Formats: sequence, structure tokens, C-alpha cells
Amino acid sequence: MFVVVRIKTLESLAEAIYYQLADLGFDAIMEEESPYSETTIIDSALDTNKETVWTTSVSEEEYNEKEVKEILDNYQSQNLLTYSISKEEKQNWNKKWEENFQPIRLEYDNSKGGKDKKCIIRADFHAAEPNFEHEIIVTPKMSFGTGHHQTTRLMLGHQFEMNHHDKIVLDAGSGTGILAIMAAKLGAKEVFACDIEDWSVENSLENAERNNLKIDSKHGTAKVFEGQKFDILLANINKNVLLDEMPLYNELLNETGTLVLSGFHHTDIKDIQKRAIEFGWHIKKQTEETPWCSLRLEKNFSEL
Repeated sequence: MFVVVRIKTLESLAEAIYYQLADLGFDAIMEEESPYSETTIIDSALDTNKETVWTTSVSEEEYNEKEVKEILDNYQSQNLLTYSISKEEKQNWNKKWEENFQPIRLEYDNSKGGKDKKCIIRADFHAAEPNFEHEIIVTPKMSFGTGHHQTTRLMLGHQFEMNHHDKIVLDAGSGTGILAIMAAKLGAKEVFACDIEDWSVENSLENAERNNLKIDSKHGTAKVFEGQKFDILLANINKNVLLDEMPLYNELLNETGTLVLSGFHHTDIKDIQKRAIEFGWHIKKQTEETPWCSLRLEKNFSEL
């Protein structure tokens, strides 16, 4: 069984609320009135003043009723949201999620004043669009990271700018495996992934196979790869986990490696940066989709 929370609030507040719930184990936003339509473009501005209705879920075993209600009741007492909580079978939740899944089209401004069509992320029941440079087909299950969430798109934006050819890549906290799949499509020699949820590991392997690619996905944190070395490490998790696992990331990455992080807000950058500097990592590039942020870090590189 899953505990499903349905929330109605302003779009400008939705991400901050979800960010707090995500720290309590909630995953997989399903927006009933989604700002991310079939024509989503990564650099489009969002209307943050409109209302949005969305649901998110957590397993019944992980659900902490007291903490969840403290968060939601605080917003509700200020008339900032309304919410309901229910329990649903996993199968029913997945069916609803599939019905609401829309293709994500990632397009970027180019020097000629047009758009570079970099990638479409779609389910197998959507039509192919061959005018995009890359295509990722996913089976939309409950894993986080279908491309609808800002942090996934921010991570992909970094990947499009990075050289993956002959690199060994780790996607830590892989969810659906989109970042790992993109690494393979961009020419990585070997791609590894991990997630603390069994169903995410299963889903990432299914999605890799669906895209005719091979990734080595394991259950657990990045610690399961201790002793190995990577050229690129992708971690789209949350601030607290990133801070805790920074020593591990440092151990896993080659001296000339690249660390790409997301899952935190702009206000968290100083804490992330301070922790990274302890291990000689400096910010090479910072990107944002309000209120979410992403950082690309390297060693022997001057800070921005």
C-alpha cells in the first residue's frame, strides 16, 4: 500500500512543499493540472502564480503521519494550500501515473536564433519524433526522474554539454535511469547506477533494455561501488544526502572527474559549495529552474 497526498496550491509554492515531503521519502509527483504540457521546453518561463493540483506518494512503511501533517498543516493554516491523504494500492497509483504521463521535449536556444531539439523523453505509447537528436523511451512507473521534474532536466542540461565518450559514469539515485541512459547515448564506455528502492533498480534496468542499452544497476547507495573509479558521477538526490555522501563521491571519482549535483534549492548552494571545497571541488557551472538548482563541479578549477 501507498500513502497518497493530494495538494492544491500555487505553482510558486508547489516545489518548496514537495521538497519538504521528499525529505520524508515521498516520490513521483503526478500533476493533475500540470505546467509541463506536451510542448515543454526547458528554457520556457513558468507561470508561478497559477494554481496547480498534484499528488505524491510514499510507501505505507515509510509514512510518518506526524511529520507530514506538521508540514501540510503549517501551510494550510496560512491558507496556502488544501490537501487530502488517502491509501492506494501500488498498481492503481501506477495506472493513474501512466495516464497522466506526457512526453518531455528538451529544446535549447542556439546561436542562429532557433532551437536545438536535443531530446524527447516519451513512453512507448507515444509517437516517435525523429526530429530530436536523442530519444529516451521510459516505462512510466513510480520512479523519480521522468524528465517532468526540474532537477532531472537540469542534470540533462549539464550532460548535453559534457564529453561522455569513453567515460565511466555513475548515476547515484537513478530512479527511472534517465541520466544513466543518456550517458550511454552520449558515448560512455561503461554506465553504472544505484538506488535505494528495489523498484527503481528494476525500472532503470527495464528502461535501459527498452532503449537497447546496457547499464549495471544495483540496489543501495553509491557505497555499493566502493573500490571502483568513475570519470563522471551524477547525483540528483537531496541536500542532506549530498552533504553526507560527498566524501564517498570524492573517493569514487578520478582526480580529473566531474561531479554533477541537483535536488536542492538556490538557498542550499553555499552549504553544498562549502562541503565540496573540503575535498577540493569547485563550481564550474551553475544552472537553475526556480527554486531548484544544479551544480557541475571539478577539481583544479577556479570558483565562479
